[in-house]
Amino acid sequence: MSSGKILELHNIRYVNLLKDVTFDWQQGEVIALMGINGAGKSTLARLIAGLLLPESGEIRMRQNGTYLQWEKLKRWQEIGYVGQHPRRQTIGATVAEELGFGQINLGLDRKTVRDRVKELTVQIGLKGKENQSPATLSGGERQRLVIAAILALNPSFLILDEALSMLDAKAQETILELLRNMRLKTGQLWITHDPELARQADRLLVLNQGAIADWGNPAEAFKYHYEELSLFDKRTVHLKQASLQARPGHESCKPVLEWEDADYNSRLRINNYIKPGEFIAVVGSSGAGKTTILESVFGFILPAKGRLSVFGKGMGKGNVNELRRKVGYVLQEAGEYLLGTSVFKEIFRETKNSVVNSLTEEQGLYLEGYEISLSLAWSSPERLSGGERQKVALAAAMRTVPEILLLDEPLLGLDAKSKVSIQTLIFALRGVTILFVTHDLRDVLGAADRIWLVENGALTLDCSAEEWTNFRDQFVRSGVRC
Repeated sequence: MSSGKILELHNIRYVNLLKDVTFDWQQGEVIALMGINGAGKSTLARLIAGLLLPESGEIRMRQNGTYLQWEKLKRWQEIGYVGQHPRRQTIGATVAEELGFGQINLGLDRKTVRDRVKELTVQIGLKGKENQSPATLSGGERQRLVIAAILALNPSFLILDEALSMLDAKAQETILELLRNMRLKTGQLWITHDPELARQADRLLVLNQGAIADWGNPAEAFKYHYEELSLFDKRTVHLKQASLQARPGHESCKPVLEWEDADYNSRLRINNYIKPGEFIAVVGSSGAGKTTILESVFGFILPAKGRLSVFGKGMGKGNVNELRRKVGYVLQEAGEYLLGTSVFKEIFRETKNSVVNSLTEEQGLYLEGYEISLSLAWSSPERLSGGERQKVALAAAMRTVPEILLLDEPLLGLDAKSKVSIQTLIFALRGVTILFVTHDLRDVLGAADRIWLVENGALTLDCSAEEWTNFRDQFVRSGVRC
Protein backbone atom coordinates (compact mmCIF):
# COMPACT_ATOMS: atom_id res chain seq x y z
CA MET A 1 0.00 0.00 0.00
CA SER A 2 1.27 3.51 -0.81
CA SER A 3 2.93 5.57 1.92
CA GLY A 4 1.81 8.78 0.21
CA LYS A 5 -1.15 10.92 1.21
CA ILE A 6 -3.57 10.23 4.04
CA LEU A 7 -7.00 11.82 4.32
CA GLU A 8 -8.09 12.27 7.95
CA LEU A 9 -11.60 12.90 9.30
CA HIS A 10 -11.87 13.98 12.93
CA ASN A 11 -15.17 14.24 14.83
CA ILE A 12 -17.23 15.24 11.79
CA ARG A 13 -20.78 16.32 12.61
CA TYR A 14 -23.52 17.31 10.19
CA VAL A 15 -27.12 18.06 11.24
CA ASN A 16 -28.62 14.89 12.70
CA LEU A 17 -26.99 12.53 10.20
CA LEU A 18 -23.34 12.36 11.23
CA LYS A 19 -22.04 12.29 14.81
CA ASP A 20 -18.32 12.48 15.52
CA VAL A 21 -17.28 10.50 12.43
CA THR A 22 -13.57 9.76 12.61
CA PHE A 23 -11.38 7.63 10.36
CA ASP A 24 -8.21 7.75 8.23
CA TRP A 25 -8.06 6.86 4.55
CA GLN A 26 -4.73 6.11 2.90
CA GLN A 27 -3.85 6.75 -0.71
CA GLY A 28 -3.92 3.33 -2.35
CA GLU A 29 -6.49 1.90 0.07
CA VAL A 30 -9.92 0.72 -1.09
CA ILE A 31 -12.69 1.20 1.49
CA ALA A 32 -16.25 -0.07 1.15
CA LEU A 33 -18.84 2.05 2.98
CA MET A 34 -22.21 0.46 3.74
CA GLY A 35 -25.32 1.37 5.72
CA ILE A 36 -29.09 1.46 5.38
CA ASN A 37 -30.87 4.03 3.21
CA GLY A 38 -30.80 7.44 4.85
CA ALA A 39 -27.84 6.58 7.09
CA GLY A 40 -25.83 9.53 5.76
CA LYS A 41 -23.41 7.80 3.39
CA SER A 42 -23.91 10.24 0.51
CA THR A 43 -23.75 13.19 2.89
CA LEU A 44 -20.40 11.96 4.18
CA ALA A 45 -19.19 11.58 0.59
CA ARG A 46 -20.17 15.15 -0.28
CA LEU A 47 -18.43 16.44 2.85
CA ILE A 48 -15.18 14.71 1.91
CA ALA A 49 -15.45 16.02 -1.66
CA GLY A 50 -15.96 19.56 -0.37
CA LEU A 51 -19.49 19.93 -1.71
CA LEU A 52 -20.75 20.43 1.86
CA LEU A 53 -19.10 21.88 4.94
CA PRO A 54 -19.22 20.04 8.30
CA GLU A 55 -20.96 21.77 11.19
CA SER A 56 -18.02 20.79 13.35
CA GLY A 57 -14.94 18.64 13.14
CA GLU A 58 -12.11 18.70 10.66
CA ILE A 59 -11.05 17.09 7.38
CA ARG A 60 -7.37 17.34 6.52
CA MET A 61 -4.71 15.73 4.37
CA ARG A 62 -1.12 14.90 5.18
CA GLN A 63 1.73 13.67 3.07
CA ASN A 64 4.83 12.00 4.52
CA GLY A 65 3.91 13.27 7.98
CA THR A 66 3.31 16.88 6.91
CA TYR A 67 -0.19 18.39 6.89
CA LEU A 68 -1.13 20.14 3.65
CA GLN A 69 -3.04 23.41 3.62
CA TRP A 70 -6.58 22.11 3.10
CA GLU A 71 -7.98 25.47 2.00
CA LYS A 72 -5.37 25.81 -0.76
CA LEU A 73 -5.67 22.29 -2.15
CA LYS A 74 -7.18 21.87 -5.60
CA ARG A 75 -9.81 19.60 -4.14
CA TRP A 76 -11.43 18.83 -7.50
CA GLN A 77 -8.08 17.38 -8.58
CA GLU A 78 -7.14 15.64 -5.33
CA ILE A 79 -10.56 14.12 -4.63
CA GLY A 80 -12.63 12.72 -7.48
CA TYR A 81 -16.35 12.28 -6.83
CA VAL A 82 -18.87 10.26 -8.82
CA GLY A 83 -22.38 10.64 -7.42
CA GLN A 84 -25.48 8.46 -7.61
CA HIS A 85 -26.87 10.33 -10.60
CA PRO A 86 -24.37 10.52 -13.49
CA ARG A 87 -26.82 12.66 -15.45
CA ARG A 88 -25.97 15.53 -13.09
CA GLN A 89 -22.23 15.23 -13.67
CA THR A 90 -22.04 15.31 -17.45
CA ILE A 91 -21.21 18.78 -18.78
CA GLY A 92 -19.66 18.03 -22.18
CA ALA A 93 -21.71 18.34 -25.34
CA THR A 94 -20.27 15.03 -26.57
CA VAL A 95 -18.73 11.91 -25.07
CA ALA A 96 -15.28 12.97 -26.29
CA GLU A 97 -15.69 16.45 -24.82
CA GLU A 98 -16.76 14.98 -21.48
CA LEU A 99 -13.69 12.74 -21.33
CA GLY A 100 -11.31 15.49 -22.37
CA PHE A 101 -12.68 18.47 -20.41
CA GLY A 102 -10.83 17.80 -17.15
CA GLN A 103 -7.60 16.87 -18.87
CA ILE A 104 -7.58 20.15 -20.79
CA ASN A 105 -8.11 21.98 -17.49
CA LEU A 106 -5.02 20.20 -16.17
CA GLY A 107 -3.04 21.88 -18.95
CA LEU A 108 -2.41 18.81 -21.10
CA ASP A 109 -1.79 19.47 -24.79
CA ARG A 110 -4.62 18.65 -27.19
CA LYS A 111 -2.86 15.75 -28.93
CA THR A 112 -2.27 14.04 -25.58
CA VAL A 113 -5.90 14.61 -24.66
CA ARG A 114 -7.17 13.28 -28.01
CA ASP A 115 -5.04 10.14 -27.67
CA ARG A 116 -6.17 9.56 -24.09
CA VAL A 117 -9.84 10.09 -25.03
CA LYS A 118 -9.52 7.57 -27.85
CA GLU A 119 -7.96 5.06 -25.45
CA LEU A 120 -10.66 5.60 -22.81
CA THR A 121 -13.59 5.16 -25.22
CA VAL A 122 -12.21 1.75 -26.14
CA GLN A 123 -11.62 0.79 -22.50
CA ILE A 124 -15.14 1.68 -21.35
CA GLY A 125 -16.99 0.31 -24.37
CA LEU A 126 -18.04 3.62 -25.92
CA LYS A 127 -15.96 3.44 -29.09
CA GLY A 128 -17.99 4.84 -31.97
CA LYS A 129 -20.03 7.07 -29.65
CA GLU A 130 -17.42 9.83 -29.29
CA ASN A 131 -19.63 12.42 -31.01
CA GLN A 132 -22.87 11.45 -29.27
CA SER A 133 -24.40 13.58 -26.56
CA PRO A 134 -24.15 12.00 -23.09
CA ALA A 135 -27.93 12.50 -22.89
CA THR A 136 -28.40 9.81 -25.54
CA LEU A 137 -26.54 7.16 -23.51
CA SER A 138 -28.10 4.60 -21.21
CA GLY A 139 -27.71 5.01 -17.45
CA GLY A 140 -24.96 2.41 -17.34
CA GLU A 141 -23.10 4.03 -20.22
CA ARG A 142 -23.29 7.42 -18.47
CA GLN A 143 -21.88 5.85 -15.30
CA ARG A 144 -18.94 4.47 -17.27
CA LEU A 145 -18.42 7.85 -18.95
CA VAL A 146 -18.38 9.87 -15.72
CA ILE A 147 -16.09 7.40 -13.91
CA ALA A 148 -13.61 7.40 -16.80
CA ALA A 149 -13.64 11.23 -17.00
CA ILE A 150 -12.79 11.46 -13.30
CA LEU A 151 -10.15 8.72 -13.45
CA ALA A 152 -8.45 10.57 -16.31
CA LEU A 153 -7.60 13.33 -13.79
CA ASN A 154 -5.55 10.84 -11.71
CA PRO A 155 -7.04 11.93 -8.36
CA SER A 156 -5.30 10.97 -5.11
CA PHE A 157 -8.65 9.85 -3.74
CA LEU A 158 -11.82 8.72 -5.52
CA ILE A 159 -15.36 8.47 -4.13
CA LEU A 160 -17.86 6.24 -5.96
CA ASP A 161 -21.36 6.72 -4.55
CA GLU A 162 -23.33 3.72 -5.89
CA ALA A 163 -21.49 4.51 -9.10
CA LEU A 164 -21.40 0.91 -10.34
CA SER A 165 -25.05 0.15 -9.64
CA MET A 166 -26.36 0.59 -13.21
CA LEU A 167 -23.71 -1.61 -14.79
CA ASP A 168 -24.25 -5.10 -16.09
CA ALA A 169 -21.74 -7.77 -15.03
CA LYS A 170 -19.42 -7.32 -18.02
CA ALA A 171 -19.43 -3.51 -17.81
CA GLN A 172 -18.81 -3.60 -14.06
CA GLU A 173 -15.80 -5.87 -14.53
CA THR A 174 -14.45 -3.44 -17.15
CA ILE A 175 -14.66 -0.54 -14.70
CA LEU A 176 -13.26 -2.62 -11.83
CA GLU A 177 -10.25 -3.41 -14.01
CA LEU A 178 -9.69 0.33 -14.51
CA LEU A 179 -9.99 0.84 -10.76
CA ARG A 180 -7.52 -1.96 -10.05
CA ASN A 181 -5.01 -0.32 -12.38
CA MET A 182 -5.39 2.93 -10.39
CA ARG A 183 -5.21 1.19 -7.02
CA LEU A 184 -1.59 1.93 -6.10
CA LYS A 185 -1.92 5.69 -6.59
CA THR A 186 -5.61 6.33 -5.88
CA GLY A 187 -7.46 5.71 -2.63
CA GLN A 188 -10.99 4.55 -3.39
CA LEU A 189 -14.20 4.77 -1.34
CA TRP A 190 -16.96 2.54 -2.68
CA ILE A 191 -20.39 3.39 -1.26
CA THR A 192 -22.49 0.33 -1.99
CA HIS A 193 -25.26 -2.04 -0.92
CA ASP A 194 -23.67 -4.87 -2.87
CA PRO A 195 -21.87 -7.35 -0.59
CA GLU A 196 -20.16 -8.99 -3.57
CA LEU A 197 -18.56 -5.66 -4.46
CA ALA A 198 -17.75 -4.76 -0.85
CA ARG A 199 -15.85 -8.02 -0.36
CA GLN A 200 -13.27 -6.81 -2.91
CA ALA A 201 -12.28 -3.81 -0.76
CA ASP A 202 -9.40 -3.66 1.73
CA ARG A 203 -11.58 -2.41 4.58
CA LEU A 204 -15.28 -2.18 5.41
CA LEU A 205 -16.83 0.80 7.20
CA VAL A 206 -20.48 0.75 8.29
CA LEU A 207 -22.49 3.89 9.02
CA ASN A 208 -25.41 3.54 11.43
CA GLN A 209 -27.35 6.19 13.34
CA GLY A 210 -24.73 8.81 12.57
CA ALA A 211 -21.79 6.82 13.88
CA ILE A 212 -19.20 4.90 11.91
CA ALA A 213 -17.79 1.49 12.76
CA ASP A 214 -14.67 -0.06 11.25
CA TRP A 215 -15.38 -3.72 10.58
CA GLY A 216 -11.91 -4.34 9.17
CA ASN A 217 -11.42 -7.02 6.52
CA PRO A 218 -14.70 -7.33 4.54
CA ALA A 219 -14.51 -11.11 4.12
CA GLU A 220 -14.22 -11.60 7.89
CA ALA A 221 -16.88 -8.97 8.58
CA PHE A 222 -19.47 -10.63 6.33
CA LYS A 223 -18.66 -13.98 7.84
CA TYR A 224 -19.34 -12.96 11.43
CA HIS A 225 -21.48 -9.78 11.38
CA TYR A 226 -23.88 -10.08 8.41
CA GLU A 227 -27.02 -9.74 10.56
CA GLU A 228 -26.06 -6.45 12.19
CA LEU A 229 -27.50 -3.07 11.32
CA SER A 230 -30.27 -4.64 9.15
CA LEU A 231 -27.85 -4.87 6.22
CA PHE A 232 -28.41 -8.59 5.76
CA ASP A 233 -31.32 -9.30 8.09
CA LYS A 234 -32.37 -12.97 8.09
CA ARG A 235 -35.97 -11.81 7.84
CA THR A 236 -35.32 -10.74 4.27
CA VAL A 237 -34.81 -14.36 3.27
CA HIS A 238 -38.23 -15.40 4.58
CA LEU A 239 -39.83 -12.23 3.23
CA LYS A 240 -38.45 -12.89 -0.22
CA GLN A 241 -39.55 -16.49 -0.18
CA ALA A 242 -43.04 -15.39 0.84
CA SER A 243 -43.18 -12.74 -1.88
CA LEU A 244 -41.99 -14.82 -4.81
CA GLN A 245 -45.24 -16.63 -5.35
CA ALA A 246 -46.18 -17.44 -8.93
CA ARG A 247 -48.60 -14.93 -10.34
CA PRO A 248 -51.94 -16.32 -11.54
CA GLY A 249 -52.23 -17.79 -15.03
CA HIS A 250 -53.23 -15.52 -17.90
CA GLU A 251 -56.28 -16.25 -19.89
CA SER A 252 -56.02 -16.47 -23.65
CA CYS A 253 -57.15 -13.00 -24.71
CA LYS A 254 -56.16 -10.06 -26.87
CA PRO A 255 -52.70 -8.63 -26.15
CA VAL A 256 -52.54 -5.48 -24.05
CA LEU A 257 -49.31 -4.57 -25.89
CA GLU A 258 -48.39 -5.70 -29.39
CA TRP A 259 -45.44 -4.62 -31.50
CA GLU A 260 -45.81 -5.51 -35.18
CA ASP A 261 -42.42 -5.24 -36.92
CA ALA A 262 -41.86 -2.00 -35.04
CA ASP A 263 -38.60 -0.20 -35.85
CA TYR A 264 -37.56 2.78 -33.71
CA ASN A 265 -34.95 4.38 -35.98
CA SER A 266 -32.61 1.41 -35.49
CA ARG A 267 -32.53 1.96 -31.70
CA LEU A 268 -34.94 -0.96 -31.29
CA ARG A 269 -36.53 -3.56 -33.55
CA ILE A 270 -39.27 -5.65 -32.01
CA ASN A 271 -42.09 -7.96 -33.03
CA ASN A 272 -43.84 -9.41 -29.97
CA TYR A 273 -46.85 -9.09 -27.67
CA ILE A 274 -47.81 -9.12 -23.98
CA LYS A 275 -51.05 -10.38 -22.47
CA PRO A 276 -52.95 -8.49 -19.74
CA GLY A 277 -51.49 -9.15 -16.29
CA GLU A 278 -48.22 -10.65 -17.52
CA PHE A 279 -44.96 -9.90 -15.70
CA ILE A 280 -42.16 -9.49 -18.24
CA ALA A 281 -38.53 -9.27 -17.06
CA VAL A 282 -36.47 -7.30 -19.59
CA VAL A 283 -32.74 -8.01 -19.25
CA GLY A 284 -29.57 -7.26 -21.18
CA SER A 285 -26.37 -5.27 -21.08
CA SER A 286 -26.11 -1.49 -20.66
CA GLY A 287 -27.19 0.29 -23.84
CA ALA A 288 -28.80 -2.83 -25.34
CA GLY A 289 -32.22 -1.17 -25.73
CA LYS A 290 -34.07 -2.24 -22.56
CA THR A 291 -35.13 1.29 -21.60
CA THR A 292 -36.13 1.96 -25.21
CA ILE A 293 -38.83 -0.74 -24.90
CA LEU A 294 -40.33 1.12 -21.93
CA GLU A 295 -40.07 4.45 -23.74
CA SER A 296 -41.99 2.98 -26.67
CA VAL A 297 -44.85 1.87 -24.40
CA PHE A 298 -45.06 5.31 -22.77
CA GLY A 299 -44.99 7.05 -26.13
CA PHE A 300 -41.71 8.88 -25.60
CA ILE A 301 -40.75 7.48 -29.00
CA LEU A 302 -42.98 6.34 -31.86
CA PRO A 303 -42.07 3.69 -34.44
CA ALA A 304 -40.57 4.91 -37.71
CA LYS A 305 -41.85 1.69 -39.26
CA GLY A 306 -44.36 -0.89 -38.12
CA ARG A 307 -46.86 -0.41 -35.31
CA LEU A 308 -47.37 -0.62 -31.55
CA SER A 309 -50.91 -1.30 -30.31
CA VAL A 310 -51.83 -0.49 -26.71
CA PHE A 311 -55.16 -1.89 -25.54
CA GLY A 312 -55.90 -2.65 -29.17
CA LYS A 313 -55.30 0.90 -30.37
CA GLY A 314 -52.36 1.83 -32.57
CA MET A 315 -50.24 4.37 -30.70
CA GLY A 316 -49.69 7.64 -32.53
CA LYS A 317 -49.38 11.36 -31.92
CA GLY A 318 -53.14 11.73 -31.74
CA ASN A 319 -53.79 9.36 -28.83
CA VAL A 320 -50.49 9.05 -26.96
CA ASN A 321 -51.66 11.23 -24.04
CA GLU A 322 -54.88 9.23 -23.71
CA LEU A 323 -53.02 5.91 -23.59
CA ARG A 324 -50.44 7.25 -21.12
CA ARG A 325 -53.12 7.74 -18.48
CA LYS A 326 -53.28 3.97 -18.08
CA VAL A 327 -49.52 3.59 -17.66
CA GLY A 328 -47.30 4.11 -14.62
CA TYR A 329 -43.59 4.68 -15.26
CA VAL A 330 -40.67 4.63 -12.81
CA LEU A 331 -37.74 5.85 -14.87
CA GLN A 332 -34.10 4.98 -14.49
CA GLU A 333 -32.45 7.44 -12.09
CA ALA A 334 -35.96 8.01 -10.75
CA GLY A 335 -34.81 10.60 -8.23
CA GLU A 336 -33.97 12.95 -11.08
CA TYR A 337 -37.61 13.26 -12.11
CA LEU A 338 -39.35 14.13 -8.84
CA LEU A 339 -41.17 17.43 -9.28
CA GLY A 340 -43.02 17.92 -5.98
CA THR A 341 -41.73 20.41 -3.45
CA SER A 342 -42.18 17.77 -0.75
CA VAL A 343 -42.54 14.00 -0.52
CA PHE A 344 -46.23 14.51 0.27
CA LYS A 345 -46.85 16.66 -2.80
CA GLU A 346 -44.95 14.25 -5.04
CA ILE A 347 -47.02 11.25 -3.97
CA PHE A 348 -50.41 12.81 -3.17
CA ARG A 349 -50.49 15.39 -5.95
CA GLU A 350 -54.27 15.35 -6.26
CA THR A 351 -54.90 15.78 -2.53
CA LYS A 352 -55.40 19.02 -0.60
CA ASN A 353 -55.22 18.33 3.10
CA SER A 354 -57.33 20.64 5.23
CA VAL A 355 -54.66 20.65 7.94
CA VAL A 356 -51.24 21.89 6.82
CA ASN A 357 -48.40 19.40 7.35
CA SER A 358 -50.80 16.74 8.54
CA LEU A 359 -51.25 13.23 7.17
CA THR A 360 -54.48 11.31 7.19
CA GLU A 361 -54.35 7.78 8.57
CA GLU A 362 -54.72 6.37 5.06
CA GLN A 363 -51.86 8.51 3.74
CA GLY A 364 -49.62 7.49 6.63
CA LEU A 365 -50.29 3.81 6.00
CA TYR A 366 -49.57 4.29 2.31
CA LEU A 367 -46.16 5.83 3.05
CA GLU A 368 -45.33 3.10 5.55
CA GLY A 369 -46.23 0.49 2.93
CA TYR A 370 -43.36 1.80 0.82
CA GLU A 371 -41.07 2.08 3.85
CA ILE A 372 -41.09 5.89 3.69
CA SER A 373 -40.65 7.40 7.13
CA LEU A 374 -43.55 9.69 8.09
CA SER A 375 -40.97 12.22 9.29
CA LEU A 376 -39.93 12.69 5.64
CA ALA A 377 -43.42 13.58 4.39
CA TRP A 378 -42.75 17.33 4.31
CA SER A 379 -39.10 17.11 3.25
CA SER A 380 -37.96 18.10 -0.21
CA PRO A 381 -37.14 15.03 -2.33
CA GLU A 382 -33.79 16.66 -3.04
CA ARG A 383 -32.82 16.18 0.62
CA LEU A 384 -33.46 12.44 0.56
CA SER A 385 -30.94 9.69 -0.08
CA GLY A 386 -30.94 8.00 -3.48
CA GLY A 387 -32.70 4.93 -2.09
CA GLU A 388 -35.36 7.05 -0.38
CA ARG A 389 -36.04 8.91 -3.62
CA GLN A 390 -36.40 5.58 -5.41
CA LYS A 391 -39.16 4.56 -2.97
CA VAL A 392 -40.92 7.92 -3.39
CA ALA A 393 -40.88 7.55 -7.19
CA LEU A 394 -42.44 4.09 -7.00
CA ALA A 395 -45.06 5.19 -4.47
CA ALA A 396 -46.01 8.14 -6.69
CA ALA A 397 -46.32 5.92 -9.79
CA MET A 398 -48.57 3.43 -8.00
CA ARG A 399 -50.94 6.15 -6.76
CA THR A 400 -52.30 6.38 -10.32
CA VAL A 401 -53.46 2.71 -10.16
CA PRO A 402 -51.98 1.94 -13.58
CA GLU A 403 -53.04 -0.94 -15.79
CA ILE A 404 -49.49 -1.15 -17.15
CA LEU A 405 -46.49 -0.56 -14.89
CA LEU A 406 -43.08 0.20 -16.40
CA LEU A 407 -40.17 -0.24 -14.00
CA ASP A 408 -36.65 0.71 -15.07
CA GLU A 409 -34.18 -0.72 -12.52
CA PRO A 410 -36.56 0.07 -9.60
CA LEU A 411 -34.33 -1.56 -6.96
CA LEU A 412 -31.22 0.55 -7.56
CA GLY A 413 -29.83 2.21 -4.46
CA LEU A 414 -31.92 0.22 -1.97
CA ASP A 415 -30.46 -1.52 1.07
CA ALA A 416 -31.19 -5.22 1.50
CA LYS A 417 -34.24 -4.81 3.71
CA SER A 418 -35.83 -2.05 1.60
CA LYS A 419 -35.10 -3.97 -1.58
CA VAL A 420 -37.05 -7.02 -0.40
CA SER A 421 -39.94 -4.88 0.84
CA ILE A 422 -40.27 -3.15 -2.53
CA GLN A 423 -40.00 -6.50 -4.33
CA THR A 424 -42.81 -7.80 -2.14
CA LEU A 425 -45.06 -4.85 -3.04
CA ILE A 426 -44.38 -5.18 -6.77
CA PHE A 427 -44.68 -8.96 -6.89
CA ALA A 428 -47.99 -8.90 -5.00
CA LEU A 429 -49.68 -6.76 -7.65
CA ARG A 430 -52.53 -8.52 -9.42
CA GLY A 431 -54.21 -7.52 -12.66
CA VAL A 432 -51.33 -5.18 -13.58
CA THR A 433 -49.17 -5.77 -16.64
CA ILE A 434 -45.55 -5.28 -15.56
CA LEU A 435 -42.38 -4.69 -17.58
CA PHE A 436 -39.43 -4.82 -15.18
CA VAL A 437 -36.02 -3.80 -16.58
CA THR A 438 -32.98 -5.15 -14.74
CA HIS A 439 -29.47 -6.42 -15.38
CA ASP A 440 -29.83 -8.93 -12.52
CA LEU A 441 -32.18 -11.88 -13.07
CA ARG A 442 -32.13 -12.59 -9.35
CA ASP A 443 -34.29 -9.49 -8.86
CA VAL A 444 -37.27 -11.08 -10.62
CA LEU A 445 -36.96 -14.87 -10.55
CA GLY A 446 -40.05 -16.42 -9.02
CA ALA A 447 -42.26 -13.49 -10.03
CA ALA A 448 -41.71 -13.02 -13.76
CA ASP A 449 -43.79 -14.98 -16.28
CA ARG A 450 -41.45 -14.42 -19.22
CA ILE A 451 -37.90 -13.18 -19.67
CA TRP A 452 -36.88 -11.07 -22.63
CA LEU A 453 -33.19 -10.73 -23.51
CA VAL A 454 -32.36 -7.56 -25.44
CA GLU A 455 -29.09 -7.31 -27.36
CA ASN A 456 -27.96 -4.55 -29.70
CA GLY A 457 -31.45 -3.12 -30.07
CA ALA A 458 -33.17 -6.41 -30.82
CA LEU A 459 -35.19 -8.91 -28.80
CA THR A 460 -33.05 -12.03 -29.15
CA LEU A 461 -34.71 -14.33 -26.61
CA ASP A 462 -38.22 -14.72 -25.17
CA CYS A 463 -38.46 -17.63 -22.74
CA SER A 464 -40.71 -18.62 -19.88
CA ALA A 465 -39.27 -17.98 -16.43
CA GLU A 466 -39.37 -21.70 -15.68
CA GLU A 467 -36.97 -22.51 -18.51
CA TRP A 468 -34.45 -19.71 -18.05
CA THR A 469 -31.68 -22.08 -16.91
CA ASN A 470 -31.70 -23.62 -20.40
CA PHE A 471 -30.33 -20.29 -21.63
CA ARG A 472 -28.00 -19.45 -18.72
CA ASP A 473 -24.90 -19.30 -20.94
CA GLN A 474 -26.59 -16.85 -23.30
CA PHE A 475 -27.61 -14.61 -20.39
CA VAL A 476 -24.11 -14.68 -18.90
CA ARG A 477 -22.44 -13.88 -22.23
CA SER A 478 -24.66 -10.82 -22.59
CA GLY A 479 -23.63 -9.52 -19.14
CA VAL A 480 -26.77 -10.45 -17.20
CA ARG A 481 -26.25 -11.51 -13.58
CA CYS A 482 -27.89 -14.83 -12.77
